[in-house]
Amino acid sequence: MPFEKGNQLAGSRKGVPNKTTAEIRNAFQMLVEDNLDNMKVWLSDVAQEDPERALEIILKMSEYIVPKLSRTEVKADITDKSIVINLNRLNAKDN
Repeated sequence: MPFEKGNQLAGSRKGVPNKTTAEIRNAFQMLVEDNLDNMKVWLSDVAQEDPERALEIILKMSEYIVPKLSRTEVKADITDKSIVINLNRLNAKDN
């Protein structure tokens, strides 16, 4: 039976995760959780030889834990171009 426009039986419901994808995510999560102590050692080993590379690894891993913020565009009409800066000097005696 070919697909016909308006067929409500085709595909899965919107927002329902793929079962295989969920299983793979769970397996990967278990792998990471079981190797947290090893990951600390591996990261320390990398940091001894190349601290910059260790920082790159931490940043890449953080993308899976801390959600990325979406970009926002701010548009504003600036009519007053004056800037006021107040400076207060504190003496060491005043603290």
